[in-house]
Amino acid sequence: MCYRATQTNKPYEYAEYYSAQLINEADLNDKIYYHANGFDHPQLITVTANEGMRVVERMQWGLMANWGYSMDEMLKRAKKTLNARSETIFELSSFKNSIMAKRCIMPVNGFFEYKKVGNDKLPYYIHPKDHRFFNFACIYAVYKDPATNKWHKSYSIVTGPANELMASIHNTEKRQPIIISNDQINAWLDPSTSKEEIIHLMEPCDDTNMAAYRVDRDLIKIGNNPEALKEVPETTLL
Repeated sequence: MCYRATQTNKPYEYAEYYSAQLINEADLNDKIYYHANGFDHPQLITVTANEGMRVVERMQWGLMANWGYSMDEMLKRAKKTLNARSETIFELSSFKNSIMAKRCIMPVNGFFEYKKVGNDKLPYYIHPKDHRFFNFACIYAVYKDPATNKWHKSYSIVTGPANELMASIHNTEKRQPIIISNDQINAWLDPSTSKEEIIHLMEPCDDTNMAAYRVDRDLIKIGNNPEALKEVPETTLL
């Protein structure tokens, strides 16, 4: 699954790259995430579509549908909705409404995953070979906090079976984020896209543009720090 990712560009750079508009510019701070931990529910950059126009905005990682629970209860539940499995996304109540009408992408510079080696688990950093972005396929929802009447947007990363590279790293569950190509973005964002086409878009990508290296085993302790991205020789991890 995918619980840790990297976003190190500024909002306007994402807007330029995706030919998108910035909204709520006061909220589009320039915070950099070398290591965004999904369990902290960070507000990360996403790209949505609004009447055919691409929009860059921050959303909370961990989908919260408008179920009427308190914010505290929703945040507890959101720890279980960081990811949405493509195989069940049309059936589960948490996701089935969003997958048909509320889709977005999360652009990342890379993401982290653990490989099981004997009794140990070693973290890897996976990134595009061309050093641009992976387009994570995501779904989102809008939640109204009953205590404040404030609306919140949140999202889940769609995951599916791993390709060859990812199966060698995430070698227990063998899963990965669904990554879509730049020429598939419009279809993914378009709320009128058919179920059949959505299923096609959720097919796992190959590993042609993917590279990986090991990082420090203390990734969690390092937190949101440039050291999280530092390559570590294999001999120091054995």
